[in-house]
Amino acid sequence: MDVGAAVALGMAPILPFAAVATVAPLAAYTTALAFFGLPHVLSELRYVDRRFGRRLSFSFLAPIAALLAVIVAARACVVFGVAPAEIGAPVELCAGAMLALVCARGAPSRKVVALSVAGAIGGATLIAPFTTSVAIAILHNFTPLGFLWQIAPRAARPRVMAAAGFGLLLLPLFAAMGGAHLALNALGASPSALDPLGAGPLVEHLGVYVPRPFLDGPRAVDFFTASVIAQGAHYLAVIVILPFLLARLDPGAAGLVAWPRGVLFALPCIAVAGFGLTGFFADFARARAYYGLFAAVHAWIEVPVLILALTRGDRGERQSSLKSAALQGEARV
Repeated sequence: MDVGAAVALGMAPILPFAAVATVAPLAAYTTALAFFGLPHVLSELRYVDRRFGRRLSFSFLAPIAALLAVIVAARACVVFGVAPAEIGAPVELCAGAMLALVCARGAPSRKVVALSVAGAIGGATLIAPFTTSVAIAILHNFTPLGFLWQIAPRAARPRVMAAAGFGLLLLPLFAAMGGAHLALNALGASPSALDPLGAGPLVEHLGVYVPRPFLDGPRAVDFFTASVIAQGAHYLAVIVILPFLLARLDPGAAGLVAWPRGVLFALPCIAVAGFGLTGFFADFARARAYYGLFAAVHAWIEVPVLILALTRGDRGERQSSLKSAALQGEARV
């Protein structure tokens, strides 16, 4: 099957999910997180390690690992009541900005991107740290676009990005503009407050994906629904599409960790999903807070990995990349 067609097929379930998210945004958000949150973290860490782990030198890995530890510690202090969010959030964001700075070496293009990302995160943190945290959570849903661009063969890249962009960008944009709810209203219906996990009213969860200045606005539910749709597309990309492309386009990929492959990898995913479901059903708010400790690692590691993967490095890195591409018979940028 053509790579572009495979990505389109893999993204197809986002259509019924978008319909569910429009009809019952709270139920779509909570159940998707409960069922697929931890498996998607595990799947993304596996992809990042197998695709990039052995390509990164210790000079990159050491500071990245140290800063990720700071981020998890800062978030844990907030979760367990050791420090208020007013301290934990800025510390986490500053460590995230420093993750970008780790990449500020090599070719000028890489330095410019790294400094721009670090400056954007740092500057936004100084102005409005909590709004910045929400913005980071929203932008995180779009990161599979970078990984798909990086792995897709040049000839298939337009089709791959079009298929992925439909689920990750166009559908969420349609919902954010109010189109999804207008269509629902045209059918004589309105969003349901369905709450299968007993997570509480929708208004208590809007802040996950809606910045504070918009929480009381008329489009808050639209913005939340849009991000939930993007979250579902993110899960599809990370759990289904990226592993498929890695197996097809880079079958010899091996990371720093000896990850199980195929069906064997599905077993730990099912196990962590079951473990997570138990916690989410028992106390959704507490389980979401604990889940955030694991999610912080996979979300923030994307910052340096994507900068390094999507920018040109020094001459030695480019030669190494070309040699790897030649050995695997695959064209890479």
